[in-house]
Amino acid sequence: MSGGGVFTDILAASGRIFEVMVEGHWATVGMLFDSLGKGVMRINQNAYGNMGGGGGSLRGSSPEVSGYAVPSKGVESKFAK
Repeated sequence: MSGGGVFTDILAASGRIFEVMVEGHWATVGMLFDSLGKGVMRINQNAYGNMGGGGGSLRGSSPEVSGYAVPSKGVESKFAK
């Protein structure tokens, strides 16, 4: 810190600290939005894959294909008393 008094040096140092904090927050917010966008894209692809997202190729996208969600017994017998 050259060419100034104590007050000028304090202002310069606080300006640098503020700049680092702002840059760090911008980077963090950017990463947050990037992750949020990727997550929303994945959810939309899974939910609405047949609308241009290619979700039909995902494993388990259909109970007939994956074999999941096949009832083992009738609904009435599950709730009978």
